[in-house]
Amino acid sequence: MTAWTPDELDRINAETYLTVGATLPDGTTPKTVDIWSVPVGNRIFIRSYNGTQGKWYGPALKTGRGRISAGGVDKPVRSVPVDPDDEETNQAVDASYLEKYADSEYSVTMSTEPVRRNTLEVVPKE
Repeated sequence: MTAWTPDELDRINAETYLTVGATLPDGTTPKTVDIWSVPVGNRIFIRSYNGTQGKWYGPALKTGRGRISAGGVDKPVRSVPVDPDDEETNQAVDASYLEKYADSEYSVTMSTEPVRRNTLEVVPKE
């Protein structure tokens, strides 16, 4: 599995927003959105507030492919769903949302159900 470099992690995690676009089955990436992203160790996670109703989340689940950019990092990625029953990972992601976005009232919403079940790990494409 390809990993983020320390420099990429620092640059991405320094930004408030991550621009994400899901690749559709036909290979196009028609829509990008700016969303919150959080670090957990050397990993990056995102959540969809709107679940499968979100313009990017459904396609990301379907194809598992997309592209991200933040902090000057622009890369093709794989979107890997996090098992809702993986309490260790989900609790770490919750804590990261609460810490990184502590100034926003939405940090609590992003770290609780039903949003919590819409968690993807963003992994650099090999």
